[in-house]
Amino acid sequence: MRFLHRTVCRLAALALVTLVTTFCATPSASAAGPDEPIGRGEAMDRAWSWIDEQVPYSQTGCHDNQFGCYRPDCSGYVSMAWHLSSSLTTWGLWDVTSDIPADDLQPGDALLRDSGGVDHVALFVRWADAAHTRPVVREEYDFGHVAEERVWPDGLRGFSPRRYDNLDDLVPYGSIAVKYDSMGGPAGVLGRPVRGERDASLDGRFQQFEHGIILWHPDVAHAVYGDILNTFWATDAERRWGFPTMDEADASPAPDGTRGRYQFFERGLFLWSPATGTHIVHDAIYDAFHAAGHESALGYPTTDETDEPGGGRAQRFQKATIHWNPDKGTWITYN
Repeated sequence: MRFLHRTVCRLAALALVTLVTTFCATPSASAAGPDEPIGRGEAMDRAWSWIDEQVPYSQTGCHDNQFGCYRPDCSGYVSMAWHLSSSLTTWGLWDVTSDIPADDLQPGDALLRDSGGVDHVALFVRWADAAHTRPVVREEYDFGHVAEERVWPDGLRGFSPRRYDNLDDLVPYGSIAVKYDSMGGPAGVLGRPVRGERDASLDGRFQQFEHGIILWHPDVAHAVYGDILNTFWATDAERRWGFPTMDEADASPAPDGTRGRYQFFERGLFLWSPATGTHIVHDAIYDAFHAAGHESALGYPTTDETDEPGGGRAQRFQKATIHWNPDKGTWITYN
C-alpha cells in the first residue's frame, strides 16, 4: 500500500482566506434559461464576469456581454447573476426572493435593503471571519466605481439575507463539482445530490449525496462513502480525524488473501474489508503498523484500539496484535 504522510499542522490563515471554493475563473457559458432554476456556481460565474470586465456603475443603459444585457446598477447586477429575464429594481427583487437566516447565507444569496434611505443589494460570497461578522460580497454600488468583490467591515448593516426562489441549491459547484464530475456525477458511486454545499467543521465545506459526501478544505476535495463514511461519522468525523487526504482506494491483500479498501485522513488510516469491517489505525500503533509492512504483513485490523493494564493500548489484526505502553513504546505479538 502507498503511504501518505499525515498532516501535522493546518494552515488556519489559508483556511480563512479560502473559506469557500473560489469563484474567479473565466466565466463559463450559461446553462440556465431566463428565470429558470440556476445553480450557485453558474450565478457566481455570471457575477464574476462584470468584475473581470470592470463594468462601471450606472443607472441607465445596459451592459451587454455573453450573459445578456442588464442595467449596470446594484439590482441590475444581481438580476444578471441570477439570469432574470429583465433588470429588476431593489423593490422587485423582494418579490423573487425569500428570507433566510444569516447563518445560512451561501454563495449566490443576496443582502437586500430598501429602508432608512438605503436602496441596495449585493451578492454574498463568503464570510471573511470565523465569527461571521464581515461578509464578502460582489456588488455594483456607486457612481465612479466598478463591479467588485469586497469585504463589508461593519457587518450586515440592516441588510436582509435573501435567497432567490429559483436558486437550485443542490447543483454542485467549485472544487466539489470538479470532484463529483470526475467520479461520474449522478451515475457514479455517490449518486445524486441530496443536500446543498454547507460548512463543515474546522473551516471545511461538504456536500451530501445519496451514497456519500464530498468533503473540502483548502484547497482539495475528496469523497467519503460506504462503511468508511459510516465509521467516520460515528467517531466524530473531521473533528476527530481531520480531513481526508486522498480518495478511497484498494488496499493490499492480507497474508490470507483478504482484500479491502483504505483511506487516509489527517489523523488516521481507515481500513476496511468484508471480513473485518472498518477500523481506524492511528498514532503510535499506526507507526508500528506501517513499519511492520501494513496489512500485507499483519492483515487487516479486527478491532479498534482497546485499553491494556498500565495505561497501555492494543489493537488486534488478523495476524498479530500491536501493543503500546507509555513506558515501553510499541511491540508486536503474533497470533
